[in-house]
Amino acid sequence: MTKIQIKEFNPTDLEKVRQFATTGMQFDKYIENKFALYFYGKIVAEMELKNSTIALGAYLENKLVGFIFARVNFQRLKYSTLKRNLTVNLGNKLINLFDNDDMAKTYDQANQRMLKRFMKNKPDGEITFFAVDSNIKHQGIGTQLLEALENKLQNQLIYVFTDSNCDYQFYLKRGFKIFDQIDVTLDEKDSTPLTCFLLYKNIL
Repeated sequence: MTKIQIKEFNPTDLEKVRQFATTGMQFDKYIENKFALYFYGKIVAEMELKNSTIALGAYLENKLVGFIFARVNFQRLKYSTLKRNLTVNLGNKLINLFDNDDMAKTYDQANQRMLKRFMKNKPDGEITFFAVDSNIKHQGIGTQLLEALENKLQNQLIYVFTDSNCDYQFYLKRGFKIFDQIDVTLDEKDSTPLTCFLLYKNIL
């Protein structure tokens, strides 16, 4: 069996990032228009890479099958380019112009409330974006990516935002703890609230 390689993420693979995140993070559950879904996923992928100091990819036969991005305090944003900055700035303006839905705002506000309380712990960094190819099962891709990242972040306190639509138990099984959680209602048609989590881990 071909071994999965964990190495620095290649920015030319951002289209795959958009695809993995759209399904893995269930963007499609809240955005019905296919063009809007594609555009939103593309801007989020560009923005998260731009704001990262570490970006790792999992490659199987040189094809991206997963990724993990992180931002560490006081490290250089080496993926921030003029073109990427312009793309993200324009994309965010268009999203704000045409998005009359308060779902993203409600979600972000919940996360910011938790982060404000967590900041007293003086975290060193954040896992900003993490997804794997949903078509590849039982290969341990996520575990390998997380372990590779943790090897770069020894003796640091990191945190991650996640929610009940994602596999947040993945983190709990790997030593993360729940700092806080908030239930929010994003869709009036769906009475089941979404639970937002802030998880953290002291990497030894």
